[in-house]
Amino acid sequence: MHPTTQLLQEARDRVTFPTLELTKLIYGNDEIYETFMKAQKIIASEPSIRNHPDYHNWGRKEQIIKSYEKIRIMHQHFNLANAAHWAPMLSLFQGTTPSAVSFGMTVPALRFLGTDEQFNLWGPKFLTMEIVAAYAQTEIGHGSDVQNLETTATYDSQTNDFVLHTPSVSAVKFWPGELGFLSNYALVYAKLVFNGKNKGVHPFMVQIRDNSTHKPLKGVVVGDIGPKLGYSTKDNGFLAFENYRIPLNSLLARYVRIENGQFSRHGNEKISYASMMVSRQLIIFIYPRMAAQSLTVAIRYSITRQQFTNDKGVENSVLEYQTQQDKLLPRLATCYGMIFAGLRIAELVDDNFHRVQKKDFSTLQQSHAILSALKAWSSQWVVDTAEWCRLSCGGHGFAHYSGIPAIYFDTAPNVTLEGENQVMYLQVARYLLKVLQYVEKNPEKVPFYFNFVLHIKETLANQSTDFGQLLKLTLTLQLISVAKKIKDSMGTGKNFQQIWNEVVGVQLLSVAQRYAEYFTYLVFQEYISTANQSVKEVLQQLCDLYSIQVILDNPNTLIESGRINVEQFKQLNETKIELLSKLKPQALGLVEAFNFSDNALRTCIGCHDGKPYEYIYEWATKENSVNIKGVPQAVNDLMGTKIKARL
Repeated sequence: MHPTTQLLQEARDRVTFPTLELTKLIYGNDEIYETFMKAQKIIASEPSIRNHPDYHNWGRKEQIIKSYEKIRIMHQHFNLANAAHWAPMLSLFQGTTPSAVSFGMTVPALRFLGTDEQFNLWGPKFLTMEIVAAYAQTEIGHGSDVQNLETTATYDSQTNDFVLHTPSVSAVKFWPGELGFLSNYALVYAKLVFNGKNKGVHPFMVQIRDNSTHKPLKGVVVGDIGPKLGYSTKDNGFLAFENYRIPLNSLLARYVRIENGQFSRHGNEKISYASMMVSRQLIIFIYPRMAAQSLTVAIRYSITRQQFTNDKGVENSVLEYQTQQDKLLPRLATCYGMIFAGLRIAELVDDNFHRVQKKDFSTLQQSHAILSALKAWSSQWVVDTAEWCRLSCGGHGFAHYSGIPAIYFDTAPNVTLEGENQVMYLQVARYLLKVLQYVEKNPEKVPFYFNFVLHIKETLANQSTDFGQLLKLTLTLQLISVAKKIKDSMGTGKNFQQIWNEVVGVQLLSVAQRYAEYFTYLVFQEYISTANQSVKEVLQQLCDLYSIQVILDNPNTLIESGRINVEQFKQLNETKIELLSKLKPQALGLVEAFNFSDNALRTCIGCHDGKPYEYIYEWATKENSVNIKGVPQAVNDLMGTKIKARL
């Protein structure tokens, strides 16, 4: 047996829990897990779509074309309109997945904002990919500020249709995914102008390319915006209209419509939030699993990578060093918490959708707040984790062959897209303050995952240093503090908006993140309570490590309030070190519970059988097209040049 294979096998032998029990928890249900395993097998066995070591030497066009080939083949095996089928695949491909925007954003918006007739007209064509539609909301000049979008859709009463127009450069749609090449339709958000009056921003289903030639239609200017940090295979695009006429039926008309020359509103337009929830929920569900990929590579490599001899003259595995454990194990603990939070949020969103369809909007605001909190927190955390995993692998982590840099690049855009993170946090803070106001007059309105506000007195009086109590106390103290500061500032001559923007902004972001951390803790405990007895201990250790790390990362509130003293702070650090020692022998089992294949990890340093040095040398010498193509003529031209230089 190869020495590094032996190291990994010995590490597997030290694991004391059944990994399959954790696998069941991680994937939530059999359908998601079976789809995930089937997709891994198909991608690995199909030569035309198998992840390739030389991928990052390819040009962007070649990468995009290959991504289209992958999705065409996968469409033959799976129902890609079902999120349970395509969502697990997003972590398996090299590059981003074509049609994810169409299925994950446009279809839900069509379902919730369009009439039944409109959905029946267009919906089936999405399933066959006769229609791929971009979600064209963001403009060059406006992103999160949706109400000030500039694109106009002016109703023409003479022809009973709309004239779609881009009045300025800042009004050009810019950044929508799948707009550059793939989409033949776009769900365009535009300012509806009726009888000269602005009726607000509404969505319009608009054909932008010819069904036969796929060329832009007359009056449509559309294309790809160019290379970006990450998302190289996502054809983010631009879109402009030159007095482009679209039929009356283009307006998604479940809640607004024009009939007999009259404009009218129907129902609750807050449903528009519901369609955005799908994409945010998928970010929370999918991308922590990409963090799990980077952790799998880093932990396997940390076992097979041996540096510096111990007192027996044997080189230590890097994971034996406490500093390496400190880089990786708290993040592994957080990864489990985030994955459980993502599963719970999927349930909350699904419940909310069923309610909304029955015109019950009672859970809409809390669902939006929880989604916003976890979207903001998890998306930044995933990027940071990929970077820490890269650093933990030393020089080899810097190579694309490690599989880690691509995870960083493919997750970094999530910090901004589908709701810029600071904007998301501010929306969470606004809801937290609203819930706080319910306590005195309408306590029955406080949702379950926000009921800490009903127990403020008990929380403040509780002197326990239980980890959950300290997380709740930190959140409670910060919420009380920012609410008081807002109230006190109202007497200084500033209006509420000025106070919000100029006085308490930093505090608002902090309290929103504290809520995300506390919510994750609550869900972590829920999953532990229902887990198989064989994995309860290791899960509790993970939850404890997660909680301690959160407290140690942001201790100021507890210290400033005098709720934690030097000795208690010291004890937290000591407990953390003890947990690192307990979890180190379990680390390999904890990452292998995710069941990523070597092909899915796209790595040569974190393979199941080890051999990092052999594989990285093989990939560099045999798979690297730069070497295979021989010496470029430019090198010979340069070497033959007499260059005058001063030494």
